[in-house]
Amino acid sequence: MTITAAAPPGIDVLLVDGQIATIRPVCPGDAALLATLYDGLSTDTLYLRFFTRARRSAERDIVRLLRADPDCRSFLVELAGATVAVAGYERLTDRSTAEVALVVADRLRGMGIGTLLVEHLAATAVAQGITAFVAETLPENARMLHVFRDVGLSATARSDHGVVHVRIALTSTEGYRTAVERREARAEAASLRRVLAPRSIVVVGAGRAPSGLGHQVLANIVAGGFAGQLAAVNRSGERVCGQQAYSTLLEVPGLVDLVVIAVPFKAVLAVAQAAAVCGAAGVVVISAGFAETGPEGAAMQADLLRVCRTASMRLIGPNCMGIANAASDVALNATFCETLPPPGGIALMSQSGAVGIAALRYTARTGVGISSFVSAGNKPDVSGNDLLCYWENDPHTTVCALYLESFGNPRKFARVAARVGRSKPIVAVKSGRSVSGTRGVASHTAAAATPDVTVDSLFAQAGVIRVGTLAELLDVATILHRAPLPAGRRVAIIGNSGGPGVLAADACEAAGLLVPTLSEPTAGALAALLPGGDASGNPIDLLAGAGPAGVEAALRILVAADEIDAVITIHTQVRPGGAEEMAAAIARVRAGRPGTPILSVFLGLDEIPEALRDDTGGPVVPYFTFPEAAAAGLAAATKYAEWRARPPGHRATLTGIEPAAARAIADEALRGAPGGGWLDASTAARLVAAYGVRVAATVSVHDAAQAAAAGEAIGGSVAMKAAAGDLVHKTELGGVRLDLTGPEQIRAAYDEMVTRLGTAMRGAVVQPMVGEGVETAIGVVHDPSFGPMVMFGLGGVASDLLADRSFRLLPMTVEDAAGLVRSLRGAPLLFGYRGTPACDVAALEDMLLRVARLAADLPELAELDLNPVIAGPDGAIAVDVKVRLHPVPVADPLLRRLR
Repeated sequence: MTITAAAPPGIDVLLVDGQIATIRPVCPGDAALLATLYDGLSTDTLYLRFFTRARRSAERDIVRLLRADPDCRSFLVELAGATVAVAGYERLTDRSTAEVALVVADRLRGMGIGTLLVEHLAATAVAQGITAFVAETLPENARMLHVFRDVGLSATARSDHGVVHVRIALTSTEGYRTAVERREARAEAASLRRVLAPRSIVVVGAGRAPSGLGHQVLANIVAGGFAGQLAAVNRSGERVCGQQAYSTLLEVPGLVDLVVIAVPFKAVLAVAQAAAVCGAAGVVVISAGFAETGPEGAAMQADLLRVCRTASMRLIGPNCMGIANAASDVALNATFCETLPPPGGIALMSQSGAVGIAALRYTARTGVGISSFVSAGNKPDVSGNDLLCYWENDPHTTVCALYLESFGNPRKFARVAARVGRSKPIVAVKSGRSVSGTRGVASHTAAAATPDVTVDSLFAQAGVIRVGTLAELLDVATILHRAPLPAGRRVAIIGNSGGPGVLAADACEAAGLLVPTLSEPTAGALAALLPGGDASGNPIDLLAGAGPAGVEAALRILVAADEIDAVITIHTQVRPGGAEEMAAAIARVRAGRPGTPILSVFLGLDEIPEALRDDTGGPVVPYFTFPEAAAAGLAAATKYAEWRARPPGHRATLTGIEPAAARAIADEALRGAPGGGWLDASTAARLVAAYGVRVAATVSVHDAAQAAAAGEAIGGSVAMKAAAGDLVHKTELGGVRLDLTGPEQIRAAYDEMVTRLGTAMRGAVVQPMVGEGVETAIGVVHDPSFGPMVMFGLGGVASDLLADRSFRLLPMTVEDAAGLVRSLRGAPLLFGYRGTPACDVAALEDMLLRVARLAADLPELAELDLNPVIAGPDGAIAVDVKVRLHPVPVADPLLRRLR
């Protein structure tokens, strides 16, 4: 009996048309699979690959691909159980270059498989220190030349004696990153198209009992007026909700786009396997009992996911409440919510079923309208990242709203959200702000980088609008959907009573908006129009007797005023019918489509006035019951508009960086401590200095005599610090002595430090005293999910007391560094506060960028503290360096894969 080695684990990827394939390394047991692939190739394909039609070349290539050689790497692609492509590279004698070759089954050309293989080979090669691929191909092999040209890497080609010689530089440029992200987004959208906008649906588990979940979902699909084909599956096969039913899924005729599963959890896997046979594009699993219940359920969920991946089906759920699509040509309500909201521009995803139902009922009641809704459930497959890619080019979606409880792939979320947010705003509630328990850390940076701080940093950089409640989520989404973006922070407040206007003004200013005094022309126009009201200030009180004509005229003046970016109208009903009249006046102004957003507040009036609704039943302008909510929502929209108006930023060109030197220091340290640990002060200083970080001259000493000699060699006043890397708050522990002069004082200080710290001291370092300046701090902490975070704050002994610090995730742009420095409450200290000399802020920004590059290049960098960094007019210098290394598996965050 032949024993075949188990295939190594693979990575699931999406093809151009949304099919799911698996890329994995070739293993010794793959000979038969590769032979089948090559046997299926046409003679023309063989010729283009091997420059000959003889199949002996294919046999030799299989031997080469199976060879165990550290200088060779090869991957194959599996689709629906068949091997459909293979690629590999072989390192050449110059060690920095490798020759690459690949072949794809004839029937799957144009599906993006070759490009995926090049991406994965490139990531593997770079990790081996290879900097370029070379390849030889025939001029008529246009498809292969297009792969090399379009992958996004810098490629050159030259012809020589009928052969095209291609060279590809394996340098990850912004162009390459953009190309990969665009391919990923197109494939994600294609994989979800038949799932979120299906033409045929089968609900499995839709019995006759109205209390059953399957019955409820089917009844809501029917009531919503689904535009496609609909069928049910139940044990009896009897009609239900007026729809044809079958006893098994395999009996359903025709192509099935989507299968909704609402059966006992132990039966779900069999239904999913049947859906695969039917060629379904996706399944929505309502049933619970999976990973949310424990290890056994998690194993069942993993089996379910594997069935879906093998069959190229996307999986929504399990443990979810369904999906909806309100577009008129779909009209799908496959949820528990009995009412489908009207068509609109808000796309909504919720990890919580209860939150999702509440949001759907709110949008149905207010008429705000949605484009689509997805209850993600346990989300082992389809998550917010996938949905953002789909919504990015969905013509019905203008705003993306997310209720998140966790991130599956936060680094991908950051990339996708930053791209999508440039054209469509993203609003999110991220639950779980509190931190249960404490974490024992040994650096100021790690202690400050709580999970919520990390999420805030991610959202801020990606332009995601973070809100705290479901009500805020829907308020802000409504403003972004129903009003143009404000051009600035200047708000005019107009109403028929003074008190609510004052409350609105207070709320605006508390949220960072401006309530400016009106210009003389604007105030004059209002005064002429409204002689009985107060037109000189802002808020503008029209008094209780103001009629709709006066309000309309005043609004037209304000939306045309150059000094106003948004208007909040507040109406207090003082007579029956007044609200409808005011609503009609507002609607007439909005009908002129002014570029200035208008927000309406009808105090205490829960129902939107009919005159304020459009033909879909939604408000023509954002509608609120109280002014505080309007102000908060407008502030969020304004901050998003400011983010969107900023250029995306560019990466710094840094000189004086020695990655090889830093890598050698890290490798040596990890060889001595394979589990990782804190570097001594001198080694830590050498590591950051390899990236051009300016550090005070540091001399390591191990006894009092050496300390005295070091001080004498340095000259002048010196500082002495304990060398142990894991000591926090060294000053309080007696591990720092400053302004030491003369050998006797230095020796005495060393001996005293030994007495206080004992063996925990681990020697000391002696440094020259650095001149006065502003004490700042720069740090890095590596989050296992989010990756490295860079911190900047006020430093020194008061660092924890002041807690004035901000964070940014990688990659860090030049603009990120500048914004980080200016984000502190104490930032004025750096720019010449009350007559003090201004610091060299550019030097601080440069140091931040160098630290960020170090963190990006050295994934083993678990924690780093430069505290303090003394900033002055002549530059910035770190006087204390702490570094902790930890071995981590290296994974390219740009590599395309389904999580």
